[in-house]
Amino acid sequence: MLSTLRYEDYTIGWICALQVEVLAAMFMLDEKHSGTFSGKVGDDNDYIAGTVGGHNVVIVGLPKKSIGNVSAASLVSQMRQSFPNLRYGLMVGIGAGVPGRHLEPDIRLGDVVIGAPADNSDDEQGVIGYELGKETVDGFVKKSWLYPTDRRLRGVLGTIEAEAAFSGSYSFLQYLDAFRARPNGQKFLHPGIEKDQLYEADDTDRLIARDPRDSQDPVVHYGLIASGDKLIKNAKLRDALRDKYNIICVEMEAAGLMNTLPVTVIRGICDYADAHKNDVWHHYAAATAAAYAKGLLYAIG
Repeated sequence: MLSTLRYEDYTIGWICALQVEVLAAMFMLDEKHSGTFSGKVGDDNDYIAGTVGGHNVVIVGLPKKSIGNVSAASLVSQMRQSFPNLRYGLMVGIGAGVPGRHLEPDIRLGDVVIGAPADNSDDEQGVIGYELGKETVDGFVKKSWLYPTDRRLRGVLGTIEAEAAFSGSYSFLQYLDAFRARPNGQKFLHPGIEKDQLYEADDTDRLIARDPRDSQDPVVHYGLIASGDKLIKNAKLRDALRDKYNIICVEMEAAGLMNTLPVTVIRGICDYADAHKNDVWHHYAAATAAAYAKGLLYAIG
C-alpha cells in the first residue's frame, strides 16, 4: 500500500506546461518519493514528488491541450492552496529564442534563457505580459503589473552567472549526464548542430551566417521574457516585440504565475518563433532547462 505524502513537507513547486518537460524534470530528481497525496477539494492537479538538492519538490504539469497564461494561473493558484509551505516556484520548459539585432545576443537552439531584468533597464521585471493592457484611441497600452522575480532568487541567479563567468563553464551541465545514462533518455540528447538553422525571413530558405561555437554545450542568457497566449510563428512579429520590449525569448505561461508565487522562469530554446518552427529540439531544450533548474536548487541551498 502506498504511503500518504504530506503537503506541508514540500517547499518547491516545479511547474511545466508540456509532458516532455515533466519527463525531463523527473530525470533531475535525486530521489523520487513513493506515495500519493490525499486529494483536496478544489485542486485538480496531479503531482510527482521527490527531492532535489535537499529540497522537497513537487512537479506538476498542465493538463493536455491546456496551455497559456490562464491555465497556468489556475494550476499555480490551486497548488498554492494545497501546499502551505511553498517557498519558490520554477517555471521550467521550452520557449522560443529571439535573436538579437546583429546577433547580440547570439541565442541558439538548446541554449537556456532565464527571465531576469535587462541590463539596460531600470525595471526589476524578468517577464512581461505583452498582451496585458488596454486598447485606446491611440493604440494598445501595455500594463506593467507583473511582479519582478523574487529578490532572493535574483541574488542566486546573479551568483550562478558570476561563477560561470569566473570558471568559464556551467556547473549544471553535469546534470545532462542523467539523460545519457538511461536508454529512455537518449531522445533528450543534442540533435546535432546542423539542425540549428536561423533563416533571414519566413518566406526564404536563405540562412543567417553565424560563427561556429567552440562547443555544442548550451549557453545561458539572462534577460526579459515575453509571455502571451499566442503561439508565435512569425519572424516579423517576433522582431517587432524584440525591438519594442528588448526581449530575448517568447513563451505562453509565465505571466500567469508571477503574481501568485515567487517564480524563476527557465526556458530551453527550441525554435526561433518563425515559420520554420518544428519540434526537433523540444526534448533537448527541455533537458537543458531542467538541468539548469536542478543547478539552481543546489545553489539555493
